[in-house]
Amino acid sequence: MLKRRLRLMIRRKLFRPNAVVALFAVLEDERKVDVLEKIPLSILVWAAQMAVFHAVGLFFLCCDRLGWLSRYKVRRREPLTYREMLPRVLFNQIFILLPAMVALQYTGLAFIGVSHISIAHFVTAMLIMAIGHDIVQYVFHRFVLHRPNLIRRLGHSIHHSTGASISISACYMSPVDFFLEIALPYVIPLSLVSAGADRGFHILIASLGAIGGLYEHSGYDFAARLPKADNGKLHLRPLVWLRTIVSSQAHGEHHRRSNVSFSDGFGSPGICDTVFKTRWDLLKSGPTIGR
Repeated sequence: MLKRRLRLMIRRKLFRPNAVVALFAVLEDERKVDVLEKIPLSILVWAAQMAVFHAVGLFFLCCDRLGWLSRYKVRRREPLTYREMLPRVLFNQIFILLPAMVALQYTGLAFIGVSHISIAHFVTAMLIMAIGHDIVQYVFHRFVLHRPNLIRRLGHSIHHSTGASISISACYMSPVDFFLEIALPYVIPLSLVSAGADRGFHILIASLGAIGGLYEHSGYDFAARLPKADNGKLHLRPLVWLRTIVSSQAHGEHHRRSNVSFSDGFGSPGICDTVFKTRWDLLKSGPTIGR
């Protein structure tokens, strides 16, 4: 490729320093693209998700240490530190999530196919991912991990030992728990949406999931200062809607009460918790399902 371009430039008498610099700039861009294409998409998406997860996790850690956004900190009970949680979090991400994503690509269920999907497909796939995640997580979270005879055996009690007040506690759980509650709700819907090898879609989905989990477990609630009811005042109604969208209270209530909001929370449509009436604001009281 390089020799052919140089010969063409010499033939056309375009062999000037600025033209050579421009040529090598183009070749450098092509080389970078080629390197990315040689990395399996599943690994590339996992790496991007890891970067987002730990960058946002460190941001929340800075908020905790420096008092940033302290007016929005609503949960502070945490028996473990960030450093104590990190090894287990990394183990789950490297030895559970990464192999699951690579297996999905190796079996041809995801991360392969067309390099770009249409806007309509993109939006539809995101909706299916949200609904599918809600259903799969609800089934495993409520009916498997919260069974009284399984909650400790499968290690879900490890996750509930946290107070959902340090962001990376989102992935502080046993390997089995992580596989059932984090990996499967992601890879099962992903295998159904036929998103091909669209990097933008895959990185966006993985990153949004990471950010949502971190926020829910950070102890911050950006809805804390927003009005709870509009009291008939139309100008307050958008703020009430915004409170519903950005609130992290649902998962905070799950950690506090254990028998509510199994998949309801920030970024989730909350379909299953609404249908089965286990949403935190629908179930005022009831027996605790295994703690």
